[in-house]
Amino acid sequence: MDPSILLADDSAFENPMEIPEAPGSHYPVYRAAVGKRRFNLHSYLCRFEESFWACWSSGWEDEEGPGQCVVYSRSKDCRSWSPPDTLAEPHSNKDGSPGVCISRGIFVLDGRLTALVAMLDRLIPGRGWEGLRLHRYVWDGSAWESTGVLIDNAINNYPPRRVQNRLFMTVRVSMRDRFFTAISEDQGGDHWKLTELDGGGRISEPSWYVDPDGIVHMICRDMQRSRCLLRSLSDDGGLSWSVPVVTNYPDTTSKNFAFRLSGGAYCLINNPNRDARDPLAISFGRDGWSFGRPLALRKNAPQRRFEGRAKPLRSFQYPHAMEHNGSLWVICSVNKEDIEVSEYKIDRLVPDMDESK
Repeated sequence: MDPSILLADDSAFENPMEIPEAPGSHYPVYRAAVGKRRFNLHSYLCRFEESFWACWSSGWEDEEGPGQCVVYSRSKDCRSWSPPDTLAEPHSNKDGSPGVCISRGIFVLDGRLTALVAMLDRLIPGRGWEGLRLHRYVWDGSAWESTGVLIDNAINNYPPRRVQNRLFMTVRVSMRDRFFTAISEDQGGDHWKLTELDGGGRISEPSWYVDPDGIVHMICRDMQRSRCLLRSLSDDGGLSWSVPVVTNYPDTTSKNFAFRLSGGAYCLINNPNRDARDPLAISFGRDGWSFGRPLALRKNAPQRRFEGRAKPLRSFQYPHAMEHNGSLWVICSVNKEDIEVSEYKIDRLVPDMDESK
């Protein structure tokens, strides 16, 4: 198989705003307003003890601005959400200025609801994150408790998942020019071994999945701005990886989410419009090697309401998704202001993947 062929039909996204829209319903989790936190991004979704849980980064105005915290919300049905409460607050720097928190995922590990939070002293534009470290928080039934620094000088992309018998995730270090895999043989996720990847300077915000033959595919944002997704492969359970190749799958240089549904179909969510983070689209594959039959999950974004650093005028971005009770639930940020969840009935969303029919 040619790893550069990620899109089955090169013309599938020739006119990305014209691809058909998937039937779905959309629910607000948080809406920015005057006097409230107006920057909201890095949203994640999971299910624990008969409830849905969401967490995200929430700042007053600018992305990764001073005082940005991580908040969470709960829902019984994933449609009506509680007002957000604080999961993690930034520390105070030596000069008295507030630090920054960045949401890095909410998930269940070893029966415990767990969240990861990147903490830093400050963002240095054009350089990276000063004082970076990755913290872990655990829900004790009534509040979030910090277990301290999980990995020093690291920020992950998605929560860890098991690959073979190991916990696997990817991380970047403070100056953003090096990229690593992080593997824990400890099933509680307490000890992590970092391995630097070739071509790490261009890799960012990957997601990953395992194909039917056990090959792990890492789908990456390209920081050298080819405006296409990258792919790297591992045939040993994530221990070693091929040099990432530029694929034929268009991307606006944003965060993607690739995964496999319980029915067997592989799905890839990204922003395939090279010029904007609109639409947010999904495509489908049978074997994890190539994807097609795209649908727009969200398109024609409203105009942003508030100014702020690194906030595009119109966007749906930074998706995360989970499957539950016959539906695909997708959480994303709208204009880096609002957090919304969308529901798509899987039997209406996913095409018949049996090409023999």
